[in-house]
Amino acid sequence: MNGDERLVELYDQGKLAGVLHLPPEHLKPCPVIIYCPGKNGERYEVHRLAVKFARRLAEQGIAFLRFDYYGIGLSDGHYFDMTTSGKISNVRKAYEFVCDHPDLQEREAVFLGFSDGARIALMAARASGIERLVLWSPLFFEFGGNYPSGKHPRFIRHPEAGKLVMPWAGLWVGMDFYRDLQSMDTEVALESYKGSSVLVYGDNDPLILEEMELSESRRSAIYRHSAQNRVVRVPEAGHLFTSRPLEETLMEHTTSWLRTERLVRGEGSLCGSKDDSDMTAVSTDSWKNLTDPGTISL
Repeated sequence: MNGDERLVELYDQGKLAGVLHLPPEHLKPCPVIIYCPGKNGERYEVHRLAVKFARRLAEQGIAFLRFDYYGIGLSDGHYFDMTTSGKISNVRKAYEFVCDHPDLQEREAVFLGFSDGARIALMAARASGIERLVLWSPLFFEFGGNYPSGKHPRFIRHPEAGKLVMPWAGLWVGMDFYRDLQSMDTEVALESYKGSSVLVYGDNDPLILEEMELSESRRSAIYRHSAQNRVVRVPEAGHLFTSRPLEETLMEHTTSWLRTERLVRGEGSLCGSKDDSDMTAVSTDSWKNLTDPGTISL
C-alpha cells in the first residue's frame, strides 16, 4: 500500500494536476512540503524521486504536494506558455491550497526546489513568507545572456499558436520565458532570504561548478554552512543523483534536516540536534575551492 495519495486539481492560469500524499490519521494535522521541479521537471521527477520521497515522508508525519506547472505534464497549457513568473504564481496557488486544507499546517510548510526549481522555491517563499527551504542541486541563474550556449537563438513562429518559440530538450520554449527571466532579480532574493534551509549538491555536478564560477550566489547565507543554513556535499553525485545509493543519501540528508526543524513525527523518529553527525558540512572556503575545475570530475 502507498498510503493516502489523492489526486488534486489546483487552479492558476488553468488546471494544474497534482498529487497530495498524506500521513496516517493519528499524525494529522501535519507539516507539508510543496515540491518545485526544475525547468522541464514534472510532478514525479527523474527516476521517480519525488514519488519515493513523498511516500517516505508521509510515513514520518509530513505531507507532500507535488504538481505539474502550467504548460507541463498533465496540467493545462503548452510548454511555450511557461515562464518563471508563472511557475512562482503556481507555487503560491499551491500554498493557498495548503492554507485551506484542514489536515495541513501552513505555518510548518516547506518549499523544496530541485535544480532551477530552487529559483522558483526561493522566489515563491519570499512572496509567501515561507521560512524553510530544501534545495537540491540548486541553480538560481541561467548564463550566456540567459540563452543556451551563450548564443542568441533563432526564434521561429509556432505553426499553431503563432508565438515566437525555439527548440530546447525536445520542447518549444517561448520568447516570453527569456524576457521574463531577465526581469528576475535573483541576487536580491538570495540576499534577502532570512529563513532556514538545507542545500544538498553533488561534487560531480558541472552545472553547480558553472554557477559558482559565474555568479556571486555563494556569498548568500544559504551557501554558508551554519546552524540555520545547512550545506551538504555528496561525494560522487551528479546533478540528478541518478543511482539508488545516491538518491538514498539525498533523501537521508534531507530527512535529517527536517528532524532538526522538528517536522518529522512518525514512529521512531526523534528530533535531532543542529549538529547531526551524519552531515557533511561545507565551509565558505570549500565553496571557493569548488570553482576550481580540478575539484570536480566532469
